[in-house]
Amino acid sequence: MSTFHLKIITQEEVLLEEEVESLYVTTTDGDITVLAHHTPYVSVLKPSELVIKKDGKEESFACTGGILEVTPEKVVILADSAVRTDKIDEAEALKAKERAEKVMEEKLEERENAEAMIALEKALLHLHVAQKRKHHSPSK
Repeated sequence: MSTFHLKIITQEEVLLEEEVESLYVTTTDGDITVLAHHTPYVSVLKPSELVIKKDGKEESFACTGGILEVTPEKVVILADSAVRTDKIDEAEALKAKERAEKVMEEKLEERENAEAMIALEKALLHLHVAQKRKHHSPSK
């Protein structure tokens, strides 16, 4: 199968840079699968799971959103934040969810509530993706 170059960049690091067979993402336009030689495309990523396929195996990431740029030869994702699903600590994500909910219950300043909402959305995404992958193991 043909491959293309995929680069996933967060504010902290280049999370992934390698040749892959496909990429499944959720954008504001809907779900798409990118293959080699894809039509040029730019979109905003919704908080969701990214799934890449390489050498017939799947790997997934929890991504809180960002920008997707597709050219026929490469794909670049500028992610707000992203983490490999197998690196998600479900217990820590649950604690983060509970902390965010507690802050939101305190009815603090608008900025603090907004930060808590972002933290809550991130924790919920991590929990959802980790649980999904645990119950539906990627194909090997």
